[in-house]
Amino acid sequence: MAIFLKYGALNGETTQLSHKQWIEVSSFQWGVGRGVSSGVGGASKRESTAPHVSEIVLTKTFDISSPLLLKESLGGKAVQVKIELTQTDNSGKHVAYQKYVLEDVLISGYSMSSGGARPSESISLNFNKIDSEYLNIDDKFASKTTGHVVFDIALSKLT
Repeated sequence: MAIFLKYGALNGETTQLSHKQWIEVSSFQWGVGRGVSSGVGGASKRESTAPHVSEIVLTKTFDISSPLLLKESLGGKAVQVKIELTQTDNSGKHVAYQKYVLEDVLISGYSMSSGGARPSESISLNFNKIDSEYLNIDDKFASKTTGHVVFDIALSKLT
């Protein structure tokens, strides 16, 4: 399994055919939360706040895209970003089972660390809209979408 990132028009080093020149990602983390309070009298009186969508935090190994991502963190313009979580089929091809498309993305955080080996980077992505799509993959590695969940953060609503 692998995670791939396409940040605007920037190229990475992957040579994998379905993600050629994408950026390979080591880890990926994000979440959603909302405050829910229960009033006296039970569940029928619960109230909730608008959801809070966290930034996406990625880690990756230093590569050809690193100086360009640093430049983006220092003053880049908003771009579209694609992130794909993949599994490998019998021929070694990476098949996406989860796709995210982010709109109006800016890098809000960038850090690099190394203990003597090739550096690792942590990148935080701030975005205004997210499209999440899960693809069901059968035993022949054919994929079929189960639908999209699209949330507009600026409007705080599903679209």
